[in-house]
Amino acid sequence: MTVSCVMFPELCHAQRHRDIARETLPDSLSRTYRNSEAVKYLSIHGDTVKARAIWEELIAEDSTYSPALYYLYMLETDERRALDYIKRAYMADTTNRWYARGYASGLIATHRYSEAIPAYRRLMHLAPNDIEAYHALAILYSYGGMPYSAISILDSAELRTGYNPYLGEMKLQLLLDTRQYDRAVETGLRGVMEQPYDSKAHVNLADAYERAGRDSLALRSLEEAVRLDVTNVAALTALSSYYERKGDMQSMLDNEERIIANPNVTVSDKIRHIELLTSDMSFYAQHYIRIGGMIQRLAIAHPNNREVIDCYAQHMIALGDLEEALEYLRRNLENEASTSEHYIEVLQLAHYLEDKAAVGEVLDAALQRYPTDIEVISFAGYLALEAKEYKRAIAIFSEGLDVTDNPEQQSELLGYIGDVYHEMGKDNKAFKQYRKALEYNSDNVLVLNNYAYFLSLLDKELEKALDMAQRAVKLESGNASYIDTLAWVLHRLGRNEEAKRVMSQALSLSAQRDASLLIHYGDILWALGESFMADTYWKKAAELGFDKKALEEHIAELKSKSKSVKNRK
Repeated sequence: MTVSCVMFPELCHAQRHRDIARETLPDSLSRTYRNSEAVKYLSIHGDTVKARAIWEELIAEDSTYSPALYYLYMLETDERRALDYIKRAYMADTTNRWYARGYASGLIATHRYSEAIPAYRRLMHLAPNDIEAYHALAILYSYGGMPYSAISILDSAELRTGYNPYLGEMKLQLLLDTRQYDRAVETGLRGVMEQPYDSKAHVNLADAYERAGRDSLALRSLEEAVRLDVTNVAALTALSSYYERKGDMQSMLDNEERIIANPNVTVSDKIRHIELLTSDMSFYAQHYIRIGGMIQRLAIAHPNNREVIDCYAQHMIALGDLEEALEYLRRNLENEASTSEHYIEVLQLAHYLEDKAAVGEVLDAALQRYPTDIEVISFAGYLALEAKEYKRAIAIFSEGLDVTDNPEQQSELLGYIGDVYHEMGKDNKAFKQYRKALEYNSDNVLVLNNYAYFLSLLDKELEKALDMAQRAVKLESGNASYIDTLAWVLHRLGRNEEAKRVMSQALSLSAQRDASLLIHYGDILWALGESFMADTYWKKAAELGFDKKALEEHIAELKSKSKSVKNRK
């Protein structure tokens, strides 16, 4: 609507003033207005697209317009592009602490640590009370191998901002690392003075006292930490660790019993303590009565906790009470937290004990509860294979193929089918399944090993067998059986010096307790003309329980072949 200057002279006068103001509006003020609009789009409407568009227009007009650069930095997800924005903002205004903080943190995010140090020093100058700046700079100095500079920064922070628990703890650790034990004790005492009811402060002080050689004060500080908070697992653990370092195992076990009995400590934390106590078998064996008492106490207090059930079962197994462990685990399979892995564990234990009734019952329950679980199906197939029910085993493994589209699982099942065919004496069919298995997963180490070994027994495609055996060993270098296969393939290729060297590794890993490896080594030595040593290893195999008659026939066959070769020569 047009305003009539005759009818409304005051309005007309005001309009002329607005027109003049609009014509003379500075560009910088216009940018400020548009920047404010972008902020509104972002903060009120959540419209990052429109806000970003405005800010990009602003820096296209003026590449040094720092507010737009800063907001683009805040929106950018790519760390390097974000650093570029914030660096430009900072260079445009080096007095802005927000830009300085963003630039410094951006340098750390992009791993440019040496450049971050002067950036954080500048930030400390701009914001002398910024705790984060002191912390970051101290970390940079510490990781840069300059612990004394880090300590100096933390000293400055304490002078300027007062004591900070987080920085104080960091400073104490740095003082301990640089063996400034008296200063570490002073810092620990300061922490306790500032936070007298904080268990962690007393634990830190105890650490300083112990490193300074003041054991009685260290123990007193730890006991005070526990007294202040009997539920503090860190304090309780620190006290146990102290007793352990001092060789006072009875006091350590006393404290562990206190942890297990404490109703305010979580079950998971208690289990972790039990795991630590049982991790060293010699210590476990020496103190199994007290440790067993703790485990039993847990089992009584938490009879339906799956973690506790597993812990108690492992304790029974460690003591050799396998039948009791089996019965205990079977009773708890109906627990809501039980998984297919728990069924497999029970099946393995029952199978080891040759309890066929238990195996059948648990397997039926497992298949009913987990009809598509590949591990359960595979175990059922393995049992059929072991019973020489070959067709049934193949049918079970084939059913598994129908319920999974996971390539690794498909590869495993095809490998198992190949193993069944090999047991049936149908190696061509076995090799066909192995090839399919490797198409699904070229790193199926069990298939690589079996395929290579069975080829070597037939003296077929030995170079291919060598390649597969080498891959298997590369994938699982610590497996004596796979190394044995590699050595045996080398032997079949006539590369007996290499085979001897490789087989010695397998024997070392197996501690010469595997009879089949000893026989293979004897065969390789025989091929090298080391008949005395070959006889020695064959005898060791017999001592380990290898069938003597079969071994005698094997040796006789080798010697007969050697004679025929000599006669031909």
